[in-house]
Amino acid sequence: MQNKLLVFKLLILTFWVCFTAGPYVVVENYGNWKTLSVASKSAYVTGLWDGYIVFFGKELGEKYSANCSNDRITRVSDLVEIVDSLYQQEINRSFSPGTLLREKGLQYICSK
Repeated sequence: MQNKLLVFKLLILTFWVCFTAGPYVVVENYGNWKTLSVASKSAYVTGLWDGYIVFFGKELGEKYSANCSNDRITRVSDLVEIVDSLYQQEINRSFSPGTLLREKGLQYICSK
């Protein structure tokens, strides 16, 4: 009986260690952003944009429609370029890419 309990505890510990060792990427500011590769930036921005559509879908669609009178297709490379260009301004470097994309990204997309 004690062997089963020991194996169970070891199994739980192994599962917990494996679960917490997953590939999580948290980008908090420009310092973290500039270390990412182009592929990593694209994947990160794709996840952000998908999350925004899920959580702010109707609000985001209305804001996008109100700001963009022409029918533009937004690509992932456009979103990465937006974040990169917003980070060129010193004032934006303390913000996360998620904040920049949500707060200033739509205005930037539609101003071009």
